[in-house]
Amino acid sequence: MRSTNKIILLVSFFLSLHAALKSQINGNNLLEYQFGELPGDSAAISTVYDRANLNYTYQNFKGGVTLEQFHSPIEKRNYTKLSQYLLQYNSEMLDVKIGNFYETIGRGLLLRSYEIPGAVLEDLSYRSRHYFHRDIAGFTTKFHHKNFSTKLIYGKPLNYVFPPSQSDSYRRPDIIEAIYSEYSFKKQTIGASVLRLTNSSKSAVYSMVTASGNLSPVISYYTEMAKNISNFGLADFSSQAPYALYVGINLSFNNLGISAEAKSYNNFLIGAGVNEPPALVKEHTYKVLNRSTHVLQPLNEKGYQIEVFYTFPDLSTLTLNNTIAINNFGKKFIFHEYFAEYDFVWRDMHDVKIFADYAEDPFKLEEQRISAGAYFEWKILQTSSLKTDYEFQTYNRLEKKVQNHVLSLGYTYKSKLVFNITSELSDDAFITNNKTKTWVGSTIKYKINPENSVQLFLGQRRGGSACNAGVCYEVLDFKGIELRLTSRF
Repeated sequence: MRSTNKIILLVSFFLSLHAALKSQINGNNLLEYQFGELPGDSAAISTVYDRANLNYTYQNFKGGVTLEQFHSPIEKRNYTKLSQYLLQYNSEMLDVKIGNFYETIGRGLLLRSYEIPGAVLEDLSYRSRHYFHRDIAGFTTKFHHKNFSTKLIYGKPLNYVFPPSQSDSYRRPDIIEAIYSEYSFKKQTIGASVLRLTNSSKSAVYSMVTASGNLSPVISYYTEMAKNISNFGLADFSSQAPYALYVGINLSFNNLGISAEAKSYNNFLIGAGVNEPPALVKEHTYKVLNRSTHVLQPLNEKGYQIEVFYTFPDLSTLTLNNTIAINNFGKKFIFHEYFAEYDFVWRDMHDVKIFADYAEDPFKLEEQRISAGAYFEWKILQTSSLKTDYEFQTYNRLEKKVQNHVLSLGYTYKSKLVFNITSELSDDAFITNNKTKTWVGSTIKYKINPENSVQLFLGQRRGGSACNAGVCYEVLDFKGIELRLTSRF
C-alpha cells in the first residue's frame, strides 16, 4: 500500500509541475501492476513497477530525470532509484550530453546503446523488474560543420542483465573512451573510429572504418570493419584475433527490391557486451518465428541474409528471405532459414497475410522446422475490425516430433479499444512434463485519450525468446493479472 501511495504522489507531483510549466516540461510514466505466478513461484504475489521520466527544455538546453522503482513482498528485490539523468545542449555546430544518454557507432560493431520502448524485463536470478535499455553514463560531444562531423564519447555502458537493485560495479563494469569522425562527398560517406575499453580485467583498443553511399540511383551500399589493434596487428585476421566485418547492399528497380548482407565475426564480444553487431537474421512479428529466432554469437559467426520483395500492380506484396549463420566452436553449427510471405487486400477492404518458413537450427536441436500461418483483418463498417491469426510449427528434436500452435482472435474499435484472446498449445518436452501444455490469455487495451491508455491482461502468457530492434531477450511465463497504465504529459 505504501508503494502505491508513493507512485500516486509522484504522478501528482509531475502533473502539478506540468500545469505550472506546460510549455517547457513534458514527460511520461509507465506503471505496471502484477498479481500472479512466474516460474519458480509457489504462490501468486503482487508486484508494482513504475518508471517516471520528466524532461525540461529551455532554449538550447534540455534536462531530464528518470525515477524507477519496484516493490514486492520480498524486500531484497525492491528498489527506488533515480536511474537516469541528462543535461543536454544543442546548437548549430555543437551538441553536448552529460549524464545518461544513447549513442551508437556505425552499425554497432564497436558500440550500440538503445531503448526498447515499453519493454520491462525480469530475470529468474534476481526477480526484480526493470526497464529494457542499455544507456551510457558519462558525457558525449559532437561537432558538425558542413560535410564533416566528429563525436567524442566517454562513459560506462549499462549491462541490463542486472536490475537497479544491484550496485553499479555490476551494472556498469566497463569504461569506454571513443572518437568517431565521418566525412561526406559526392553521395559517399567515409568514417573512422577508435575505442578504448577498460575494466577490472583488461584494457583493449579497437579501430573501425566504414564506407557508405549510392553507386547509382538504384544501388546503395554500406560496409564496416572493426578489429582489436592493441593486442593484434592490423593485418592479423587469425582465429585468435578479434575482428568483425559487415557488408550490405540494396537494389531497387521499380516494384522490385533486393537487400543482401554478409557478416564475419570472430572473438568480437567487447567487454560485458557494449557492442551489438548486426545479426542478419530476419526479425519476425509472428510468435512461433520470433520465439525460434537464431541469436547472434559474436564470438564466432559467419553468414549472410538476402531478402527480395516485389509489389504487384494490385499492391499485394511478396517477400522472400534466406538466412544462413555458421558457428564453429570445435563443432560446426549451421543455421539456415527460408521464409516467404504474401500480403494482399481482399475485396478492397480485408487485409490478409500468409507465411511459410523452413529452417534447421542445430543450436536448439530443431531439425526440419516447418512453420506456417495466416493473418486476417476483417473490416466491419468504417470503425471496427475483427482479427484472426493462426500459426503452426513442427520440428524434430532428439528423434521426437514437436508441435506448437497459436490461435488469436481480436477486435478493434476506432484504434481506441483493442480486445484480444490468444491460445497456445505445445507438446515440447523441454517445457512440459505432460503430454501437452496450453496457455490461454486475454488482453484489453483502451486509449483514454491521446496521452493516456490502460491495458489489462488476464490468464496465462507463454515465455521464451523475444526479439525487438535486433535485440533478443528472455520473457518469463506468467499466470495471473497484469495492469499497465501509460501516460504522456
